[in-house]
Amino acid sequence: MEKERKMLIALLALIAFSVIISLVDISMKMNTSQQKSAINLTQTGPGVGIVRITGAISMNGDQGLLNQISGAEGIIKKLDEYSRNPDIKAIVIRIDSPGGTVGATQEIFNKIMSIRNSTERKVPVIASMGDLAASGGYYAASACDYIFANHGTLTGSIGVIIAAPNFKDLFQKLGIRMNVIKSGRYKDILSSSRELSQDELDLLQDIVDSSYNQFLKDVSLGRNIPIDDIRPYADGRILGGTKAVEVKLVDAIGGFEQAIQKAREMGKLPAGAPVYESTASPFDQFFSGLQGMFKISNPAASFFGSEKYSIVEYRYLP
Repeated sequence: MEKERKMLIALLALIAFSVIISLVDISMKMNTSQQKSAINLTQTGPGVGIVRITGAISMNGDQGLLNQISGAEGIIKKLDEYSRNPDIKAIVIRIDSPGGTVGATQEIFNKIMSIRNSTERKVPVIASMGDLAASGGYYAASACDYIFANHGTLTGSIGVIIAAPNFKDLFQKLGIRMNVIKSGRYKDILSSSRELSQDELDLLQDIVDSSYNQFLKDVSLGRNIPIDDIRPYADGRILGGTKAVEVKLVDAIGGFEQAIQKAREMGKLPAGAPVYESTASPFDQFFSGLQGMFKISNPAASFFGSEKYSIVEYRYLP
C-alpha cells in the first residue's frame, strides 16, 4: 500500500512538473510573438498573410492531441485560406527547413504555383529564407514569385536521397538472423539485415532519377530558368545566400522584414499595411506542450531523423 502511494505521489509530481514546464514554454512563445515587430495583430483590412514552413516537411506533420492539421496539409490549408480571403493581397512564406518527403514537398510546390497562376485572383507569393532552405525547402521556395535569402542562409541542395541502415555485420556478430517470407523478390527492399542486390540498386536509382528530374523541371518552371542553367548547381551542393543570388536560384539578399515590404509592394498595399499570422490558442499550446512532455518516440526512428517512414526524400542531410 505504501509503495502504491509513493508511486501515485511521484506520478502526480511528474504531471505537475509537466504542467509548469508547458506553461513556461507557452509564456515564452507568447512573449516572443509579441516582440515580432513585423506582425501586427491589432489592425484590420487589406494586408499580408504569413505562412511558415519549419523543420522537416512531411504530409501530416505531428498530429496533436486536438487533431490540429499540420505538416504539408496544414500549410496547404493555410495557403488556400489566404488565397480566398479578399483582405490578403500578398503572402510571405517563411522557410526554415532542410526539406522532407517527396510527395509532401511537391504538393506544397503545386499549391503555390496554382495561387501564382490563378486566373480568378492572383496573389503574389514571396519566399523568405531563414537559416536553412535546402532541398525540399528550396523546392517550395522556387514556386514563389520572388525569393529572399540572408547572406548566411544555406540553400540549394537540389537532389534526392534514399538512406537506410545496414546492420548485417552487427546481426552476424550478435547471432541474429531474420526470417523473411515475402510475396515478391523486392518486397523487403532496403532490409537492414542484408546487402542490396544490383537489381534492387537499379530499381531504387530509377526512382531517385525520376524524382530528381521532376525537381529540375519544377525549379525551371518556378524560376523561369533553363534546366541546363540549373544543372551545374543541382548536384546536391549547398549554397550560401550570396552565391544563390549570383546563380539566380534566389532573387535578392534580404530578411523577413524585406520580404514583407516586397509583399506590400507586389500586393499594391501601403507601407503600413497589416501583417496577419494565425497562432495557436493558449489552450492548444498547453495540450501540445503536454503531449511533447509525454511523447514516447521510436529510438531507431529518432536516431535516423524521422519517425515517418519514407525512403525517398528531397532533404539536406549533413
